[in-house]
Amino acid sequence: MSSLRPKPNFLSLKTTLVRRATFAAFLAGSLTLSACNNDGAEPSERVSENETSSSTTSQDSLQAAARQAQTRQRPKTYLTADPGNGFLTPENINGSPALSGKTLSSPKIAPSGEFITVLQGREDDARQQDLWAYDLTTGEGRLLVSSTDLLEEPEVLSEEEKNRRERAREYGKGIITYSWVGENLLLFPLGGDIYLYDLEAKESRQVTATKGFETDPKVSADGSKVAYVRANELYIKDLKSGLERQLSDGASETVRNATASFVVQEELDRNTGFWLSPEADYVAYTQIDESEIAIENRLDFGADGVENISQRYPFAGTSNATVKLGVVSAKGGKTRWLNLGNDEDIYLTRVIWDEDGKSLVAGVLSRDNKTHTFRRYNVRNGNAEVLYTETSPTWLNIGNDLRSQPDGSLLWSAERNNFRQIFNIDTQGDITALTPENLNVHNLLCQNNQTGDLYVSGWQDSPLENHIFKVSQTEESDAESSTEADETETDDAEEDNSANEFAGTVTQITQGAGQHSASFNQDCTRYIGTYSSVDTPPQTRAFNADGTPLAWLNENKLDGDHPYDPYLSNHITPEFGQISGKDGTKLDYMLFKPLDLKAGQERASITIVYNGPGVQRVKRDFRNQFAQMLAHHGFVVFQIDGRGASNHGKDFEDGLNRAMATVEVTDQIAGADFLRAQSFIDDDRMGIYGWSYGGYMTLQMLGQTDIYASGVAGAPVTDWSLYDTAYTERYLGDPNPESENYTEGAYENSSVFAHIDGITEPILLIHGMADDNVVFRHSIKFMDAMQTSGKQNLRVMTYPGEKHGFRKTENRIHRDRQILEFFLETLDLPDEG
Repeated sequence: MSSLRPKPNFLSLKTTLVRRATFAAFLAGSLTLSACNNDGAEPSERVSENETSSSTTSQDSLQAAARQAQTRQRPKTYLTADPGNGFLTPENINGSPALSGKTLSSPKIAPSGEFITVLQGREDDARQQDLWAYDLTTGEGRLLVSSTDLLEEPEVLSEEEKNRRERAREYGKGIITYSWVGENLLLFPLGGDIYLYDLEAKESRQVTATKGFETDPKVSADGSKVAYVRANELYIKDLKSGLERQLSDGASETVRNATASFVVQEELDRNTGFWLSPEADYVAYTQIDESEIAIENRLDFGADGVENISQRYPFAGTSNATVKLGVVSAKGGKTRWLNLGNDEDIYLTRVIWDEDGKSLVAGVLSRDNKTHTFRRYNVRNGNAEVLYTETSPTWLNIGNDLRSQPDGSLLWSAERNNFRQIFNIDTQGDITALTPENLNVHNLLCQNNQTGDLYVSGWQDSPLENHIFKVSQTEESDAESSTEADETETDDAEEDNSANEFAGTVTQITQGAGQHSASFNQDCTRYIGTYSSVDTPPQTRAFNADGTPLAWLNENKLDGDHPYDPYLSNHITPEFGQISGKDGTKLDYMLFKPLDLKAGQERASITIVYNGPGVQRVKRDFRNQFAQMLAHHGFVVFQIDGRGASNHGKDFEDGLNRAMATVEVTDQIAGADFLRAQSFIDDDRMGIYGWSYGGYMTLQMLGQTDIYASGVAGAPVTDWSLYDTAYTERYLGDPNPESENYTEGAYENSSVFAHIDGITEPILLIHGMADDNVVFRHSIKFMDAMQTSGKQNLRVMTYPGEKHGFRKTENRIHRDRQILEFFLETLDLPDEG
């Protein structure tokens, strides 16, 4: 049974000896344990030619026997630095064409319903996206716009656009977004300007041609206007006349209009700062003031010199940007600023116009992340009313699904009953469940206004899969449920439970164990569905709403022409299962075994860890090339989602409240216990790797346990007081003792530095020097602490110019090869002799 480090006598004598030898070799830069001679004896143990056999005493024999008994006989190594042809390497998992084959993104069914439009990467560069159209009947595709033909030189992004894409985790190039304008026009940004493509004329025309950089374009519902942001000011342009109006003013170095703040983009999934009314006669927009936010300076070292970049970063417990919400006429004029409440230290989460365009609804989240309030505003006089408030004793995960209804009510997703459901909020603030408690909803995909049917994505049977469901409301069942409730519950209980009751039927539309996603047309009669599984790369097909298949748009068949074909014979299908955590919670795991693993062999293993909020790692999909690559080099690869991971219900996450690096560590230990109990695992050669929160968990597992022989921490959080406000305070509260939201010890106990004395194993630290999410100072502070304590077990690899997600292909290759070769070195011991 593994244990936390403070418990004594964890390691056996043989394990201690082996790890000391491995660590000494790591420090020496070589893993050769001894200089073996032909007879296999150590030089100091060989009998000199000048000595006689009679000089060997019985005491010498006993000492030699004792040494032999204490020396672990190493098994044959099965790791390889060169797996050969047909196996995955850092080079081919990061190269082009992408091993997952052709992928289609941002699919949209044309208003005519005859074809779809998509963004499609190129054969020689999967990230360079062009605009394509596919016929829904035949599946035939044609290129509409080449993302490079319109520009005379390579695209150069503004810093604001780079940051926006980083927040949205958008790693594509060329055309990354587009919108339909009426029946025959498509609008898209490219190279800092905005373009229209005319389907009838089959040509593009430029909408803007300025020295500035236009971002976040939005088209009005009638297709007559487009609004966008340039130099932190809001503009709107009439597409027919070409007239452009500036709707905001006052932008400066610290004041920005129509743009979301850093933490709102990064942590609350609001990537825009303005909203067009249904008739495009008004625009709501934000104004943020970042003057009170602390400046974080980072030095970006490059081949051509050093650049000092100043970034306003809201560290936990410090000031956020202040935010205002205003409404302005599309014809210009004075902005009417709306009252967001008495507390200015808040987050503006969501904004939506009512269908009549006379009012709008805004969501405001308290700084402690425990109270979320919707207010409705009359845009003509600015009057406001509180519509609905939701609270949590721990924190609220703010949903993305907010829709206006013709009767003035709202559709909203929330985790009132552990799993996420869709609710209707009426004009009086009363709510009704539109999906059942046992269906964990990911997204509301479509609403049929005629029947009231909802189409959602989510899961009922297993969080490892994602399916498409049709949810129908049944008035008769609703009446029966109400009658039954009247008979069994008190009036107060009835009022509280009204939101919990679901009356209707749920039908699963998609089949096949894996990940299904869908994009519906406006009337919910057809959808474009994408499916992938552990053995199937992403496939895209058109379907009727009931799941009847139509034309293939991208079959992506694993045949001889597929990029993955050369590696298909060595494809590893992972094993899935569940184990019980220490408290009995069921934990999902995924295991990759090398293809050449035979009975009786013991292998080195690598655990890939994340285990932080908002992320799920164990699921049935095709995005596991990195794990496959490690297994192709001889490692067993293991992943487990412990408490704190997403998509298992809110209760599964709540163990993190004020206590990071506790339940996650406990559950990862349970996973490690399970792993090393397997007959094919060499428990002396277990490694661990993670990125971001996973890098943080790598350091915590090395610091708190003696399970792993080495680890790789990528872009790790090391001290939560150095991470941003919205995320950190959500889970740990305010680090300032005078705050009402302060919890004693929350930050100190969750810090990596609380356990740094236990980090004695070889470790590789990787970080992009331009990281504006987990800023480079996390790693600098860790390096300093390791050096101050005299530790010699740290290696460092930094990447100038790279942010949290690496964008340069050559750097991704270099990073993955560093990780691979580090584990080959620290987890592999040559045969004795």
